[in-house]
Order: sequence, then structure tokens, then C-alpha cells
Amino acid sequence: MLPDGQDPYTILGVTRESSVGEIRERYRVLVQIWHPDRHQSSPAKVREEVTRQMQQINAAYKHLTDAHEREARARQDRERQTRERQERERRDRERQDRERQDRERRSRERQERERQDGEGDTGDRRDRPRESRERRDREHYSRERLQRERETREREHPRAQWTYSMSTDAGQLDTPWSSASTIHPIAISLRSGETGFTLRAYFDEQRTEAAFPGAQRHLLLFRSMASMRAYLARTEAHELADIPDWESLVEQIGSTAEPDDDHCYEFDLIAHSLRFAPTQWVPELFITNRDLIREISEAFNLDDVRKLLTVGSPLDRLDDLFRSVDRPIAGWGARRQLASLQGGQASTVWRKAVRGIEDHVRWLR
Repeated sequence: MLPDGQDPYTILGVTRESSVGEIRERYRVLVQIWHPDRHQSSPAKVREEVTRQMQQINAAYKHLTDAHEREARARQDRERQTRERQERERRDRERQDRERQDRERRSRERQERERQDGEGDTGDRRDRPRESRERRDREHYSRERLQRERETREREHPRAQWTYSMSTDAGQLDTPWSSASTIHPIAISLRSGETGFTLRAYFDEQRTEAAFPGAQRHLLLFRSMASMRAYLARTEAHELADIPDWESLVEQIGSTAEPDDDHCYEFDLIAHSLRFAPTQWVPELFITNRDLIREISEAFNLDDVRKLLTVGSPLDRLDDLFRSVDRPIAGWGARRQLASLQGGQASTVWRKAVRGIEDHVRWLR
């Protein structure tokens, strides 16, 4: 409950079963209605009521998101404890297997010595070719087993590298890291409702070029921040650690429970909004997600997606309208154009862009 006894679920109009995404979506809708900036010309009593309502909405939203964050941390702790227990059990099994193999090896060696002592020099010379063949067979089987294990590990966790727009089919060019480079964890909610975590890096302060962890032209998404941190800490498993102060970066990511709102992107909320008319779409939501789609398509050379974002394309014109809609003078014309826009065509192009990105996602646990 809030300090004044009001139920935050009632204030936001959600249920206790609502997800964080549903709560965030409802909050944004309410902000569009009650934000004081939209009522500057209203009477003083109306502005006071709007301000009071907005304060209650903000308090309720913070209360619920904090509660979900605490639940997420508790769930991560439980998952970590489960993984640690499973890791201990795995190490115990491996130790027992090694001890059993050592016992079997010593037993075979003892039996072989006893056989050699009984057969003498003649039998020893006769058995040498057979023993050599057996040794070669064992080495061959051992190499095959190691190869299968290596291929299995790579299928589960491919060797990630920084993918950016200067990449070539022949390989990666030297990544232009500098002291101005920045890197942040981001969260992407797909249309299926699944949320994945990855990294986005900018090489300069102007943020003209972005890089992402990728493998075989696929963006790598982790199921949780914990799994991403564990993978980043294994520098032998990827090619991401060539940036300055990598250790401090991993430590910083380790102290982050979840990316903040500025680094969260909701393809699922985009898909939900496309069911309504363009005038009901939230400009900031479409602008930020369009920028991310552009960066990923550039980094992974996704030509089908890049064509949808070229200058003069429906998505480009729609983006220009969204960036102008809140301006004092240009916003009036932008709102008129949005009202006359054919929502079906814009929705189709947006769905193609989102699907083009999701088709190049690879999940890692």
C-alpha cells in the first residue's frame, strides 16, 4: 500500500498478475493523459488535480516496479544457489569418475604385468603390434570424443565477437576502441514476450556507430543478466575482452540487477501499439526502438531491414513526424499528417522491421 492507504494496482488500473511490461505500458498510457505539460492552459484547479494525480501515478509505478525488482533479485539468488548446487554435484561426479578410471587403469596395468611375467619375452614380442593398434584406437576414440564435446560447447555457446558495420565476410577488422568508447547492458523484449539481455557499445562520444556481441550474423541474447555475466567472465570463450578496462566493465555489469528504462527496448509493446491508429502511438517508444533496429541492421549487415529504413521510406517519414510532433509549430502539421496516415501500411512495414531483427537472434542460457 502507498502511504495514504491507496492500492497502487488500483491507481494504475492493473492486476496483481500483471507483468512488468504490462505495468510499464499502462503507466505510459496514464502519463499521456495526466502529464501536467498537457494541461498548461487549463484552470488552476485542473492543474492542481492533474499534478496530484500524476504524483499518485508516479508513486504507484515506483512502488510496483521496486517490488518486481526485489522479486527478480530474489529469483536470481535462488537460481544462483541452484546452479552452484548443480555445479558442486557435477564436480563430485567428475571426481568419482576420475577415481574409478584410475582404479581401472591400475587394475589393467597390474593384469598386463602379470600376463607379461607369465608369457615371457616371446609372447611380449608377439603382442606388441596388437597393443600398438589398441593404443592407436584409444587415442583415436579420445580425439573423436574431445572433438564432439568441443562442437557441443560451441553449439551451446558460440564464440562471440564484436559485430559492427565495418565487419567483412572475411572476418573482423580491428575494433576502433578508444577512451571515449562506452558500453552498456541492454534488455530487448521480443514479440513473444521473452526478454533477452545483451551489450551495446559505442566507439565515440557522438554514438555514430554501435557494436553488439554476435556470432554467424546473429545477435546473441542471454536469458538472464546472471548468465550474461557468467559468459563475459569466461574470457577464453569469446573475443569481447579487447576493450580497455574489461575487468572493471565486467565488475560494473555484475553490480547491475537490470538495465534501466533508458536501455530497455520493447518490440512486444510496438506490436501491441500497431493494433491502434498512428495517432495513438507513443512517439518516444517508436523513436528509440527504430534507432535500435537501425543500429542492429547496420552492425549485422541485414540488407532487408536496412532497405526499410532508407531515406524517404515509410518508416523514415514516420520517424520524422514523431520527432516533430512535440515541437511548438512543426508539431501541428506533424499531428495532421499522422491523423491522415494509412495505419495499415505503416504497421506492415514496422512488423517487417521487427521480424527482420528477431530472425537474426540467437538465445544463450
